[in-house]
Amino acid sequence: MNDPRLNDAYRKALAHLRELQQSRGAFAGEVVWNNMLACQYVIVCHVLGHEIPDQRRRRIRVMLERLVQSDGGWGMHVESGSWLFHTVLAYVTLRLLGWGHSDPLVAGALRWIQARGGMRGMPTWGRTWLAILGLYPWSGVQPILPELWLLPEASPMHPRRLYNHMRLIYLGLSYLYGLRFSAPLDDMTLAIREELYPDGYERFPFDNYRDDLAETDAFEVPGLGLRAAFGALRALERWAPISLRKRALAHAFEHILFEFRSTQYVCLSPVNGLLFCLALHSTQPHHPELARALNGLEYWFWEDDMNGTRVAGARSDIWDTSFVIQAVCEGPRLPESQTIVRDAAAWLRQAQMLEEIRGGARHHRSPAYGGWGFADERHPWPVSDCTAEALEALMTAERLGFSDQAGKLQHGNKLAAIEFMLLRQNDDGGFGSYESRRGSMVLKHFNPAEIYGNCMLEYSYTECTASCVRSLASTTHALGDAITPELKRKIDRAIALGTNFLFSKQQAGGGWLGFWGINLTYGTYFAVSSLLAAGIMREHPSIARACLYLVGSQRADGGWGESWLGMLEQRDIQLPREQPSLVTQTAWALLTLQRAAPHEQATIRRGLEFLLQRQEQHGGWPMEPATGCFFNTAVLDYTLYRDEFPTWVLARALGSTT
Repeated sequence: MNDPRLNDAYRKALAHLRELQQSRGAFAGEVVWNNMLACQYVIVCHVLGHEIPDQRRRRIRVMLERLVQSDGGWGMHVESGSWLFHTVLAYVTLRLLGWGHSDPLVAGALRWIQARGGMRGMPTWGRTWLAILGLYPWSGVQPILPELWLLPEASPMHPRRLYNHMRLIYLGLSYLYGLRFSAPLDDMTLAIREELYPDGYERFPFDNYRDDLAETDAFEVPGLGLRAAFGALRALERWAPISLRKRALAHAFEHILFEFRSTQYVCLSPVNGLLFCLALHSTQPHHPELARALNGLEYWFWEDDMNGTRVAGARSDIWDTSFVIQAVCEGPRLPESQTIVRDAAAWLRQAQMLEEIRGGARHHRSPAYGGWGFADERHPWPVSDCTAEALEALMTAERLGFSDQAGKLQHGNKLAAIEFMLLRQNDDGGFGSYESRRGSMVLKHFNPAEIYGNCMLEYSYTECTASCVRSLASTTHALGDAITPELKRKIDRAIALGTNFLFSKQQAGGGWLGFWGINLTYGTYFAVSSLLAAGIMREHPSIARACLYLVGSQRADGGWGESWLGMLEQRDIQLPREQPSLVTQTAWALLTLQRAAPHEQATIRRGLEFLLQRQEQHGGWPMEPATGCFFNTAVLDYTLYRDEFPTWVLARALGSTT
């Protein structure tokens, strides 16, 4: 596309990215979710007697004001409609922070709760947080036994087999459940009891509603098998000796302390960090590590006067920085692009994990050496696709001369990244994220977290598989004879298995479903780029079908747009016609077509025109509905996606020789 506007748009986009780049060189966009984590933080502070500063209290209120739905409730995300879980958390938070019955947010939340049957359908995770405050009896919570941590590691039911986020969340929950920990009631929590249970807390038939779940919150309703398992665990708990419970709690507490200490108290996520703070307090109210644990939570905070206080479920510094480097390296060699990549590469190189987690194997950690995480150098939980994208970014910057010595990896560090990725490949050829899969897929049907789906195990993800296959292929090509024949055989086998996995997951319509993003434009972007890097020709039927799908999905305004509802049903659901296309999804589609179907010039020109029309004067692109996701229901707004991926499209359109 010979359009002088492209150069101007690209220069503006670069200038905007440079303004966003931090002084350390990283790009760190907020990953915006919902009110859950900030509300749970307020509960933890109340239980611990930790005073929240006035400014933060006001900002938490601002966050709740911005996220409240028109019906008075709060949801899993801004487009989801209101959920009981999030609404009750918001209500309790507002009351704990001192807002009274007549406050509009408080009154609206209580009306919403009462109009939908009150507390009888609260999901399990909500019941546990209320039980911690004394607002729900532990007898009404489905059993979360700490004794499971004492099972032989070979047992198919050992918690080590769970997806690591679930594993650590249930570690904290099982500890608190095992203690039956509830904070002492005070005037405020007694008042909240009366408000949530207007007919009397003592008269509420909690046991009768143990299996009930609000329709608003039900994504994976427990089946007969899981309910039978709950019944068996309740029976087991009645007969288990007290000595066994004490031993189980002590063992679980060792795991909790290890997670704190091995992560410098930031933990895998704020969810398990908050639960672990309560575990410390419940064991020893003035535990010597509690202050550091609370301070570790600050790692996850984003706050300002406009949007209030948010607690992010993830940080994406390494992820975003890797994409920016790759994007800019494809564009013209300009002073601004050279500076951006030089500083970003110098930081990214230092974020690689080059020390093993001491004692990690005893606490069910997979080897971490050589990997990069999703967040930053402070977060020692490396991930397969983050490692793949970081390695490819640094190798590309080095090959094209964008990085100086500070951004170049040593040969041994490149090999360590390769070995790290290889350890994440599953038996089916796909790649997991933090770990390879440890448990049977049967566990998928025993999901006790009713509000999320596909969360029990490490799966083989299209995106993780694609990133790893692409990175392994490009790195192998770049290193050539510097890779030993033995390692080369391992890499070739991994690429072949990964490629076959990707072929097997292509949908009948030609695209690939996403897991971590919405939806087929995302999955297809990763899959096609991977297959091409692995040596599959553009003319291959799989590539051709993918491109036909994308060309056929282009909308009247020239862009692409999929609904988050497709994540719930795991199929292609387009946005309603009256809604505009999304910049981020348009960029994913264009990046795919630019590489796989450059002959589709008319389609590509229309997509570029859409991006040019949507670009704002400062060089970035406007806010739009979120395009990230996890566990089917949890839609996330990666705020840098709408800047880095359109910039990549412009860079690819202009090319490195322009």
